[in-house]
Amino acid sequence: MRHDDQIPPSLGQRYADLIESLTELAEMLTRNDSVRDTLQSVLVLALRTVPHCHAASVTVLDDKNQPGTVQATDDDTYELDRRQYELTDGPCLDAARRQVVNRWSVTEAEQRFPDFTSVAKDMGLRSYLSAGLALAGRRLGALNLSSHDDDGFTELDEEMVALLTVPASAAIVVADRYADARDLAGQLEHALESRAVIDQAIGVVMAQSRCSPEDAFAKLSRASNNRNIKLRDLAAEIVQQMSTGPDQGERQSPKLGALAATAQRRQRG
Repeated sequence: MRHDDQIPPSLGQRYADLIESLTELAEMLTRNDSVRDTLQSVLVLALRTVPHCHAASVTVLDDKNQPGTVQATDDDTYELDRRQYELTDGPCLDAARRQVVNRWSVTEAEQRFPDFTSVAKDMGLRSYLSAGLALAGRRLGALNLSSHDDDGFTELDEEMVALLTVPASAAIVVADRYADARDLAGQLEHALESRAVIDQAIGVVMAQSRCSPEDAFAKLSRASNNRNIKLRDLAAEIVQQMSTGPDQGERQSPKLGALAATAQRRQRG
């Protein structure tokens, strides 16, 4: 039997499905699944617990409120979302921006979103249910369901989708925090690498100039300013010169000596 031909479940069956889904959601949030796995599980639950849902996706708004689809049940849904973003209007964008639940039949959608509805109808979709995603007052995006039926969704479906927005919102926030932590780790790693190179260059200047670490750092800083070059780049240049072969090292060493001598003259001046 095709999905379209299934007999609509009774209220009792829907209630049982609801309890089972809530149990799965609780278990899902206690697992260490990836963000995409969590969102995919939310979409699978939507397909299973909303009888006439034939496709689903998650729209996320970036820092500039630009939308993107992070997970969808099929390639056609990715394409539908992409077309909606190009049109800059549609059920999921409206739900994400206004943080509302949009339930539209094809007739209603044609009046409100004519361009989007034309695209969706070409793909065989005729009703839509989108719920805004938010956490702690922050707009995150929308959870989007679509159906091949003219009136595919009910008020009970709205309530079901509202439950699914909680884990979807939490997963998006976790993804953002992971990205922020990864960026911070990259910045710290770069800073540590820069510090290591600068420390090596300080050692070179100390050996050449027979000075303290503080004086060596001051000389490097002045040379960096005089040459209009970043301190790290200057340090890397010095370390690279010292790491070349014996012949090259001998040819390059006067440059280091000149650097130290210049710094000493400026310090005395």
